[in-house]
Amino acid sequence: MGRTGRWDLPLPGTGHTPRRLLMLSQIARRDLAAGRLAEAHTDAIAILAEAGVAPRDGALYGVWTCDDPDSPVRAEQIEEGWRLRGVKRSCCGARLVNAALITAGVEDGVMLFDVRMDEHVQPQPSDWQTSALAEAGIGDVSLDAVVMGVHSAIGAPNWYLRRPGFWNGAVGPAACWAGGAMSLIDAARELRPTERQARSQLGAMEAIAWELGAILDQCGREIDEDPEDISARARVRAVIVRHLVEHACTEVLERFGRATGDHFLAHDALIAKQFAGLNLCIRQCQTDRDLETIPEFN
Repeated sequence: MGRTGRWDLPLPGTGHTPRRLLMLSQIARRDLAAGRLAEAHTDAIAILAEAGVAPRDGALYGVWTCDDPDSPVRAEQIEEGWRLRGVKRSCCGARLVNAALITAGVEDGVMLFDVRMDEHVQPQPSDWQTSALAEAGIGDVSLDAVVMGVHSAIGAPNWYLRRPGFWNGAVGPAACWAGGAMSLIDAARELRPTERQARSQLGAMEAIAWELGAILDQCGREIDEDPEDISARARVRAVIVRHLVEHACTEVLERFGRATGDHFLAHDALIAKQFAGLNLCIRQCQTDRDLETIPEFN
């Protein structure tokens, strides 16, 4: 932890991106909900650094970019600066963070704003029906005519989507998924299964653990080699990494149950929570849709 909030990680593209991804995975390995919060906060810090803007001192940030289709967030320029109005969907840390980077539609595209949580930024009553990731405080947030100064805008219209770090940041969630999978592999190791089929499942999971580490390490190295890359290569890399990690996590979820039966899922609250959280995370991922776009960018 440090001045920029709860977690201090190396910024992406500064020569230590493999370590950044490893640190994110380790946080999620201990607690996937905390990993989700850490990923969002450290992504916000990286975005602000890319814009040359200092974060709010001691703030815990969210990054909220998903709109309610019936009430998308719009930004209007006014004499005082900007007015934001609308609803953001599925906001990680909705009831926990004290600041957020929020996208809003403007006449020329999309703007990014650094918004302080106050009485005009209200979490909606949650309809979250699962205990998975409950501690991450995910929910909708209503912006009721939020008025901010001119300096709350980060970058020019569409800067957020076109900056070099956009696709580099997209691999952060995958690092958290990998950490969630590793926590299940750790638990299976501790059980020390003796039955042949269970040991075979554990052996396969050990191979997946090696695979996940190699994927994150190679991704980090490539980002550090060309951190300013705004070509299709950066987009394709992010999509491929997310796909590979999601596929590996799906296999871990399947093999974990076969290796351990109901031992952890019925009797270990922490591991059951990690299992459910990982399953939910990869269900929220849309890698199939993203994979469809790879040929057009190659």
